[in-house]
Amino acid sequence: MTAVVGPVGLVGAAVLATDPDYLAPGMVTGVLLLVGALLVLGVVSGRTWVVLVGAVLGVGLLAVPGSVFKAEVMMHRGVPTDVVVTAAHAVKGRGVTWHCDLRRVDGVPLRHAVLTDGCYGSGQVGRTERVLVDPAGWVAPWPADTDFGGVDVGVVLVGAAAVAFVLLAAGSVRVGARPGRTGGTETVA
Repeated sequence: MTAVVGPVGLVGAAVLATDPDYLAPGMVTGVLLLVGALLVLGVVSGRTWVVLVGAVLGVGLLAVPGSVFKAEVMMHRGVPTDVVVTAAHAVKGRGVTWHCDLRRVDGVPLRHAVLTDGCYGSGQVGRTERVLVDPAGWVAPWPADTDFGGVDVGVVLVGAAAVAFVLLAAGSVRVGARPGRTGGTETVA
């Protein structure tokens, strides 16, 4: 079960977290699934390296699929739309980044009306910008000049990590089921 539920659940939680409305529930679910999968891998295999490799793959399956999913949505369904920047907010973290509040020029309501990538400060307030908008409203707006050149590589990486996780989980069952293994230690007769 871990071999299938692990990667599918982690990718699903990462995709759920791409919608800003579901960011917290998606990430909490993903972390809980990852912890559960790692516990099962540890108990079944009894090997530390299996858990460490599973942790690396699991973190990758939580971090990468969301970005790939958002890029795929915008690449295939993003509609170029003119918006007006109504406000800019400095967000402090590792340095200062900016988030711009947006309003569509045509007055149609805009779900997730915040631009996080492509907002460069208060000098943009009042300016008309062109962004990509997801008609379904799942993904927040993106700059219209986004380059989607690496999306295919991301899809392949996510698939490879999921397959590697499945193989790791299946292999850990075989490692844990070897004769003479009890509780993760070898028995000597």
